[in-house]
Amino acid sequence: MYRQFAIPPSFHAAALAALALLAAPAHADFLYGRIVPGASAQANNDSAAVDVSADGRTVVFSSAATNWGPDDGFYGTRALAVDLDLNVIETVSRTSAGVVFRGETPVVSSDGRYVAFLSNNSPFGSGWQVVRKDRHTGEVKVASSDAAWTPANNFVQDDGLAISADGRYVVFAASSSNLGVATGGQDQVIVKDMVSGQVRVASLKSDGSPSDGYCYIVPRMVSADGRYVGMNCDGTLAPGVIGRQTWVRDLQTNTTELVSRVGANGPASTAFTYGLALSPSGRFVTFRNACYGGLGQVGGSCEGNSGVYLRDRQTQTTYPVPRPAVIPTSYANYCQASSVSDIGTIVMACAYKSDGVNQRSQVFVYVPSPNDLGQGTHEIISVRSADGQPGNNDSGYSLAVNANGLSMVFESKASDLDPDDTNGRSDIFVLADESMFTDVIFADGFEQP
Repeated sequence: MYRQFAIPPSFHAAALAALALLAAPAHADFLYGRIVPGASAQANNDSAAVDVSADGRTVVFSSAATNWGPDDGFYGTRALAVDLDLNVIETVSRTSAGVVFRGETPVVSSDGRYVAFLSNNSPFGSGWQVVRKDRHTGEVKVASSDAAWTPANNFVQDDGLAISADGRYVVFAASSSNLGVATGGQDQVIVKDMVSGQVRVASLKSDGSPSDGYCYIVPRMVSADGRYVGMNCDGTLAPGVIGRQTWVRDLQTNTTELVSRVGANGPASTAFTYGLALSPSGRFVTFRNACYGGLGQVGGSCEGNSGVYLRDRQTQTTYPVPRPAVIPTSYANYCQASSVSDIGTIVMACAYKSDGVNQRSQVFVYVPSPNDLGQGTHEIISVRSADGQPGNNDSGYSLAVNANGLSMVFESKASDLDPDDTNGRSDIFVLADESMFTDVIFADGFEQP
């Protein structure tokens, strides 16, 4: 259930809508609130690992709370989906027979129909497995499986996964021999076709051989059509490029592109990169640079910017994302990128001492200028509704933005963003364009004051 409260006075919703370059209406009103089990209830345990559908209607996350619905006897972490339009909460880590099982790090298809997530010791195989739930039919299928749908026979990485817009392709990392990884080999990025059953290794060198180092993935690293797959790999995927770099694999042309570089053919980052996110269109990539090397910065330093980079694959240009002005220069490079929209809007978490004493992570949205993606406007969104000041605890360990940049979700440990928050737990917060939803969301009296 979505409990709405007032938009913080410091958050310029109309300005954000006007800056949304390619797809925004002339004006938009925003809903701001927290996801709770009921009109007068709060989650009785932590919620985390949030994602949002491309249309902004469906929010998914994992939670250890037991009061999201009638008591079903399950007391582990489950995967949940919330329909913000109908204000309905659903446990998606549930078999067609109604048995609830563990669900972690869920990701959602464009229209919210399919949710893929990680599960350990589930009914679908030993160890970690990736499963996909069809919310329309109730079908649950193992995505970390070979062409015959046999579950992975070795390690499946539990850091993250991704799903295409139509739910057909699920992407994850594993070192299982029955998924095409050589016995004893290092983790590779795997793409599973949930229609044909085909399994493909995406972390390939230009000669078609797999990476000779570990590859890592996080949520939101596959394009909407499933053509482009992003990854961070320790191994050398191109001659002369060493260290952990950010790559995009084109599954249609069978080519691998280095994106953590300067310009079209410029040098690669001299420091390792991580924190990858791919926009649904596949045009934009964000990543985090360790910043003791740099990407063509003056003096080989990232000093002064956020530490997050935006790569426009269409123009083959890499932009350092500016540091939010409220963060002192001494705290530069403390930002992490987690999600980027099709218009280049970036939602990221940045750590600084907002109260001058305690270093907290806060969530910012960066909207680039139409004429220069490296120049734009920051707004902090993890703020108290009463006065717009930053929350009293960390926000943004997981976060996401939808395709048009007008719906943002994040998890937060702060207890003062919502005046009714008294559960002392990590909760899920939503900032969404009101025009995307019907009046059904207000049926239980959550009208904006």
